[in-house]
Amino acid sequence: MNVICKQAIYNREGKVAFYEILLQDRRRGVYPQDFDPLKATSISIDVLTEISSQRVGNGKLVFVNVPAIFLEASMFELLPPQYVGIELVENKRLSNRLFTAIEELIRKGFKFCIDDFGFEKIDYIPLLNKCHYVKINIKKNPYNQEELREVISILKSLKKGIIVKNIETKEEYELAYKLGFEYFQGIYLSRPSIVRNTKTISFLKSTILDIYNAIKSKNIKNVVEVIERDVGVAYKLLKFVNSTNSSRVKEVGTIEEAVMHLGLENIAKFTVVLALSEMFIEQEEEELWRRALFRASLGEGLSELYAPDLKDKAYLMGLFSTSKEILGQQPSELARTLALDRDIVEAYENRRSTLGFILSIVDLLEDREDEETIKNVAIVMNTDPQKVKNILWGAKRGSMKLVG
Repeated sequence: MNVICKQAIYNREGKVAFYEILLQDRRRGVYPQDFDPLKATSISIDVLTEISSQRVGNGKLVFVNVPAIFLEASMFELLPPQYVGIELVENKRLSNRLFTAIEELIRKGFKFCIDDFGFEKIDYIPLLNKCHYVKINIKKNPYNQEELREVISILKSLKKGIIVKNIETKEEYELAYKLGFEYFQGIYLSRPSIVRNTKTISFLKSTILDIYNAIKSKNIKNVVEVIERDVGVAYKLLKFVNSTNSSRVKEVGTIEEAVMHLGLENIAKFTVVLALSEMFIEQEEEELWRRALFRASLGEGLSELYAPDLKDKAYLMGLFSTSKEILGQQPSELARTLALDRDIVEAYENRRSTLGFILSIVDLLEDREDEETIKNVAIVMNTDPQKVKNILWGAKRGSMKLVG
């Protein structure tokens, strides 16, 4: 099983200075064999946007392993520079565009680290002026101890933070400390700890294309409608927006508010991260997504009849009402996590409110669709049975088009 982990990086006083977030084959304790580095980076960024980099790093800088090509896509604009560092792990595609991208990210406040640094790697030299830290493998580097001491001295004179990695024994730690390294990483000091299973929150393949088409037409309403049809993307978007903007007084509680807050350009970048991470739902999970959409549409329709001013809340209430099966969280717990309206939380918890009443009707109609049940629902809602039946059929039709 592949998981996203974080590993602490310590200073000379033995205190945590930074973290590195990385993909790991948990059974073998190493990077998954033949796993695309670009995809690994996308998954890491996806997790940071969902959980929040501040929380992952406990308020300290979190370094993300990044292939050079990824920097040109400007994905890091979705993340706060005060909590995210960029560790360049591949240097085969250096270009003027790459240097421009690095300079732009540095202007925004991001810190850069060069992985597996060595002066013998010619391509690294132009990057040295731009980076803040360099990382050297205690086991795999071309220097003897005297040469390594000289390299460290030169890097210090250039005011670069110097991290030593892959420390597995007390002897290696003592040697690295004696040589003058400033920061230390390795299983002798701290083993990687799991942040998240990479398959936790999934979404539909069709959602990605639909969002792009809506963005191309510059239609915010369509973007909102597409995201509202996918419980996984709706969850990720609300979680991201509410976890990355601590300066906002009012938390975002609807998909429309989240889309308006980010803007179409950042929604496009957010979608690219999702697409590259490829955490799509499996075929057997599609029925869960259909059920979530059915309950959302049914709740919205019933609310239009009974309490029109609550229809937006009723939709989100229905969409996340199956969160235990889909996302592994109780609906009331998830509603608080996503900063959904208090009315939705109360509906999940006690069913005594108007929204709670609508949710009870959703439960009833999902289980029983016979004429007698529809008639009784119409009576308690003071409406015509045919209207209830039309809402029920409309919700069914809508959910069946989920992957179309």
